Amino acid sequence: MDRRNFYRRLHVQPDAPIEVIRASYRVLIALHHPDTGGDHEQATRINEAWAVLGDPAHRAAYDAKRAARADAIRARRSGHAASAADEAPARTDTTAGAAPGACPFCRGAVTPRASRCPRCQAPLTRIRPLASETLGADRDQGRRRLPRVSRADWGLLRLDWRSEPIDVRLRDLSLGGASVFTGLPIEAGRRVRITGAPFDAVVDVLTCRRAGNVFVVHGRLVTASFAARAGNFLHETA
Repeated sequence: MDRRNFYRRLHVQPDAPIEVIRASYRVLIALHHPDTGGDHEQATRINEAWAVLGDPAHRAAYDAKRAARADAIRARRSGHAASAADEAPARTDTTAGAAPGACPFCRGAVTPRASRCPRCQAPLTRIRPLASETLGADRDQGRRRLPRVSRADWGLLRLDWRSEPIDVRLRDLSLGGASVFTGLPIEAGRRVRITGAPFDAVVDVLTCRRAGNVFVVHGRLVTASFAARAGNFLHETA
């Protein structure tokens, strides 16, 4: 979890209205409050973010500092990119595992043998739909033949390639799909990118249901890159 980004701490976008920020804060503090079994340090970070974003003047000052930092980073990157272009010829990624035509996440152009999008860095290795696995319906879980592994890791979910990511907790994962816990609902049919320790994937959201104070989002993997191993589950990169 990014401890410096107050918007990310509260699982909201930087342009979110105060009503949305307040609602997300209440959900998260109820989930992480020590009196309900939560983590004290996490609750402290959530309260710190709300103290800033819940006050218009403090939020405006925080936004101004974020904008200044972003401008400085863009200026440095632009300068480095121009310098590198002057000093070296362009390189073409020839890694196997291509997704031809366009990136499935940002729709940017990709080379035929690229493993990641040069613009958004999303993985391009396609995941074939598995007839033996049905996602998004609890009644079908017993029919899954592909082993799944439960993961308690935090990850990041991006609604589009230019937006700030939001924190999610990975619920389970297989070569066919993934599900995560999130503080905000995400509509079915949306294409998102989920990044965590065991994997990085572009995911089509199939279902989103409330589970107490959080939401469970199920999705089908479109493209993915997996770590070598996670527990007893072998992840494969095609």
